[in-house]
Amino acid sequence: MGEGLGGEVNRLPDHSKPENAAACAHLKWSATAISQGERLAAAGQGLGEQSPCPDLPDLWEGKSPGELSAGHLSAGEYAIATLPISLFYHDNLTQQRHYLATTVAAWGGDERTADAVIVFGYAIAQAIKEQLTPAHFIAQILTYLHVSLPELATRSADLISTLERLKRLIANGSELHSAISAFELDAEIQPRSVEIAIALYCFLQTPDSISLALNRAVRFGIKPDIVGALVGALAGAYSSTVGIPAEGRCALQAQCATSQIPQRIERLSAHLVSAWSGVYNPFILQEKDLPIVTVPWIVRSQRIVS
Repeated sequence: MGEGLGGEVNRLPDHSKPENAAACAHLKWSATAISQGERLAAAGQGLGEQSPCPDLPDLWEGKSPGELSAGHLSAGEYAIATLPISLFYHDNLTQQRHYLATTVAAWGGDERTADAVIVFGYAIAQAIKEQLTPAHFIAQILTYLHVSLPELATRSADLISTLERLKRLIANGSELHSAISAFELDAEIQPRSVEIAIALYCFLQTPDSISLALNRAVRFGIKPDIVGALVGALAGAYSSTVGIPAEGRCALQAQCATSQIPQRIERLSAHLVSAWSGVYNPFILQEKDLPIVTVPWIVRSQRIVS
């Protein structure tokens, strides 16, 4: 939904026009994330024995490995493509970091790009675990990097600088135009992680309103489709599906009527939850079935279902 709104440039699609029925075909990063998630779900508990990163997505065809590694893909783009990894390993930050870094490297990204993706993965994990306090979250990220990952903090000084600026903007209650000016400068001098920083800013300003956060992301005007997708991922992890406004869900369903992306997302969600919680064969589930799950590695009586 976030990528779709961003791609429409500050307006929801007009579903009365037949050409908009195929608009979902242009949600390339969402489609890439779905493909990544389907591989994760299929691998299930065997993930520790194989890399979860697929071959380069179709949307990168025509680019040589040299072009990819030269910075033609931003950290924000990688973060969306690897979103299923961040979700799947939200309860194990060590594995999450490992698989995110491995996948980014396999797709041609360098270490500093992977560092920014790891920061986004950490944000997703804290949101899912309900350990994200919006007013203090940037400080929490910086503490995590300096204490738990000092080599990352040293290697990615530009990322730390962007996060420090973001912390000041939020602490000072800066208005949107001030934030835009600050991030436009970042986009010119250190573009690697600016999309992730903008997404964090938009989300943290109104964490309980995905509509306001997405509208703010679009108004920034800096890669609104990528920033919108990142904001949508953060808001979804923080508020779950109940936080998605009905009009947004209906718009996505109508926009993607021919591609069945919403249905694929629902099935994939069930399969990922099943694989994460240890269900033996998650693909036997019906389309709308979700298993009863509990903390991994703990066996409980079936009477808990009642």
